[in-house]
Amino acid sequence: MDDRTVKIIESLFKTYYVKHKHKIYEPPQLKNREFAFQMFKSQGMIRHLAFETPDELRKYIVNNIPRHSFYSTAIYILPSAHDMDEKGWINAEIVFDIDADHLDTECRNEHDFWQCLNCGHKDKGKAPEVCPKCGSKNIKIFTWVCAKCLDRAKNETLKLIEDFLVPDFGINPNNIMVAFSGHRGFHIHVMDEEYMKLSSEERRELVDYIKALGLKLEILVPKRRKGKEFPGFDVNDPGWRGKIARKLYDLLIEFEERKSEVEGVVGKKNAEKLLENLDRIIVEIMDKPPKWTTLYRVIGRKNLIELLKILVKDEKCEVDEKVTIDTKRLIRLPGTLHGKTGLPVIILGLEDLEDFTLNISLSPFKGKAKIILLEEIPQNLTIFGENVGGKMKDKKEVRLPTAIYLSCKGLAEIEEII
Repeated sequence: MDDRTVKIIESLFKTYYVKHKHKIYEPPQLKNREFAFQMFKSQGMIRHLAFETPDELRKYIVNNIPRHSFYSTAIYILPSAHDMDEKGWINAEIVFDIDADHLDTECRNEHDFWQCLNCGHKDKGKAPEVCPKCGSKNIKIFTWVCAKCLDRAKNETLKLIEDFLVPDFGINPNNIMVAFSGHRGFHIHVMDEEYMKLSSEERRELVDYIKALGLKLEILVPKRRKGKEFPGFDVNDPGWRGKIARKLYDLLIEFEERKSEVEGVVGKKNAEKLLENLDRIIVEIMDKPPKWTTLYRVIGRKNLIELLKILVKDEKCEVDEKVTIDTKRLIRLPGTLHGKTGLPVIILGLEDLEDFTLNISLSPFKGKAKIILLEEIPQNLTIFGENVGGKMKDKKEVRLPTAIYLSCKGLAEIEEII
């Protein structure tokens, strides 16, 4: 951003904080948290700050107007100590970060783009490690956010809570806080006292379970002895056995609609055999105890394992391991603005999360602005339903939330607010 744009964005942020300072989140045990900020006119982070009261925290933000605001998930005896070992770690919230960047979303090929800074070659979709034209690794990446990828991240968040945290780990929903990150995903905070005591390695085990790391289907599905019934997983089994059994039941009940998906795994011939024996297979897998005898006989062990791998892929949850295992993590402070989008970090109830969508109402800013594009943006790209495509140095008149978003992304400069 040029100096003029920085001054405009900073002024808009200040207006927001003066008007909405009451929305800045007060974390439990606030005075035992570390706070950190990145300002508009400096690259480094100001950290190891502590506040005694919410008013003191809010006053600091209003007076300094940070571009990014963070607080520690950890509770410390002395949070302002500059040496991490001197802070006196007590415990820490467990935080899960679900970001569209980490999900295999098809819409990424529609809106993410990259450019080689060596030869200028550019394309849409996931950036390569080296430029296919000149071999340079000097590649600039532009990641976008759209309603589709944010909706995928939202569904992944709901799955984490409803399929793992509550039923498998026994966490009370009242001890779970969800926040829209202000950009491409969600932060899920677990504030259960027993879980807050867990070490980094113990948190890693939680992540491994959620991501199905180390799950060996080859061990869970042994070879069948000839003439013997083949035992299956019960839909009421705990853990991954039950999850797989329930996903298998859903697949078979929806078989006709998902036949092409099954054919892609076991082949057309085996899919036809499954269809012919479908009723019997469903009866067997829901029997007490369940049996996979016919299922095993029809498609064979290798195909059965491959089919179950697809079910596991659908059921596992993609969380950022680095965030969860970090017992001293700094996380975005709800109620503050995200410096890469101009959108606020918003706490969401579970009922709000289900209806959450990316739209212009998330922005606290109104009005329009004149901008000049700093990069060529693909013509089909939109934000908040507004097309922003154009060539470098194109001048456009857009809504203010769009202007702020593009400027914070480094894709445009604001000439004036109108």
